[in-house]
Amino acid sequence: TNARPPAPPLNAASTMADCVTPGGVRRIRESADTPIRDVSVQVLDLKAMDSSSRYSAMLNDGETQMVGVFAEALFDKLAGGLVKSHAVLKLTDVAYQKEIDQASGKHYAVITNFEMVNDHMTEKFSHIKSESESEPKTPAAKKQRTDGGAVPTSSGKKSQSIASLNPYMGNWTIKAKLSSKGDIRTFRNARGEGKVCTIELVDEAGTAIQATMWKDAIDAYDAILEVGKVFFVSRGSLRPSNRQYSTTNNDYEMSLDGKCSIEVCTEEVDVAKMERPYELCKIDQLAQKINSRTPTDVLAVVTQVGELGSIRRKSDNTEAQKREVTLLDDSRRTVSLTLWGSFATEQGEQLANMVAPVIVVRSLRVSDFNGVSIGTVARSLLVVEPTASELCDKVAALRAWYDAEGATAETVSAGAGLATAQGAGGGNAAQRTSLVGMQPEEIPPATAKPEVGVVCATAVMIKADQPMYYCACPEEGNNKKVVEENGQWYCEANQKTYDSCTRRYILRLKLEDTTGEAWVNLFHEQAVEILGISAEDLHSIRERDPAAYERRIKAAQFSTWSLKIKSKTEEYQGESRRRLTVTHCAPPDYAAEAKHLLALIQGKA
Repeated sequence: TNARPPAPPLNAASTMADCVTPGGVRRIRESADTPIRDVSVQVLDLKAMDSSSRYSAMLNDGETQMVGVFAEALFDKLAGGLVKSHAVLKLTDVAYQKEIDQASGKHYAVITNFEMVNDHMTEKFSHIKSESESEPKTPAAKKQRTDGGAVPTSSGKKSQSIASLNPYMGNWTIKAKLSSKGDIRTFRNARGEGKVCTIELVDEAGTAIQATMWKDAIDAYDAILEVGKVFFVSRGSLRPSNRQYSTTNNDYEMSLDGKCSIEVCTEEVDVAKMERPYELCKIDQLAQKINSRTPTDVLAVVTQVGELGSIRRKSDNTEAQKREVTLLDDSRRTVSLTLWGSFATEQGEQLANMVAPVIVVRSLRVSDFNGVSIGTVARSLLVVEPTASELCDKVAALRAWYDAEGATAETVSAGAGLATAQGAGGGNAAQRTSLVGMQPEEIPPATAKPEVGVVCATAVMIKADQPMYYCACPEEGNNKKVVEENGQWYCEANQKTYDSCTRRYILRLKLEDTTGEAWVNLFHEQAVEILGISAEDLHSIRERDPAAYERRIKAAQFSTWSLKIKSKTEEYQGESRRRLTVTHCAPPDYAAEAKHLLALIQGKA
């Protein structure tokens, strides 16, 4: 008589909406292999996978769906009938997984733990309104909904803007200009050898998107892909943009494999409109862009052109042409621009025969060489005396300033005024700071660029029981980990086996300065400098005499160093953490330290 009656089925959308996490599938997709917690989704089509002790299901958040695979440890739990289709689960540990070959497009969520939220649902949940509620009233509106905003062209092809693309669309076609095309690179993985190439496409609205072409697409279309030409591109896949490597400000990037279609556009097109807006950066602001992957464009006057030179690349022993050019803008700062390849031989020669021309250079790399410097890359574009409508006023103003005062004005190098880690990184520039300054109370987002600073600090603790080093590939230029198999060493990265390995440091230590303390990560070169011994020699001591090994590590404690430290926010299991890494170190320059202290006393630092 006291039995509790069964709960009635919950079919109301409002009740389901309270259970399911809005945009939960998108959150999983954007986690980029980092496990996240507490995402509630509806489970559809739950079934055991063939020839596997795992279950799979379709995960639904009411707007989007994706495949989910449950870990083997959950097999018994699912086989017992605990979870039924249409149930709502809170995924307490889930990560987005891609196959090694990204061109295959295979991706799914890997679920290692979950909690039941609602097991009484009998219908598929959707935030989308019913057909009768959302059906457009006019034929034009119906056509727009069906085509996703695609508009027919004079050739009969329907195309849509790059801005309208998203990863959840079906068939789409864009009409865009190939604005840049990178070099074709080769790689090797478990599936064999492959090829990859990065291109950039811009449509008539000036919206750009980065696309990665894989082997089959390269073999099929590389011959027709000419920078400056317009193409119809379709049947590619879209994914959230990796801002660490993307060269555009688009939220998404494109992947083009053998299934894609690329056709030359034979229509009359206003190619002038197919230009990504310039993102101009003043020379005095370039230091903020050091090592940033975001596009950097510069408008400046050429004040000096160097002779054509060359260097030999260590990677492939080929010779590369280069030329140094000095630029100046109305911030009264100068910067050295390195022109590479055809930029050095063709446009560099043109600049050498001109007097103070105004140039605009798109997609530059900013580095900390000599304080601040810039250089061209494969996707860069250099225009002499630009006439683009968006630049006309800026070019005229810069020319007027240079003719009036810039030609005779006192100028300063863009790297001047930046504290430099003398000896700690060959003059790489970074602001002088402290350990407390490198660890502000508010942790920046993971998408923020790393902060770099120079610190004078003392190593106060190095734990001897930590993994001090790892076994690496003995091949020069390859520092990947190797594992021992039958007395030999196997490298998974290049699928090769070696008779020996080389040991490389990767360790943590505790630093202190006058403001506070911090745990930092060290890699091989910096650890060798601080410990004063190679990883191979330290390993030999450890094998021979563990007590001597500990004494050798303790001997490196309480030594003071000038350190260049990078601070980067990383996300792990939904939490943001700050990671400090030493990128350069050297014994302190006490004369420079004394000058710095004097400047602090005088209020000049």
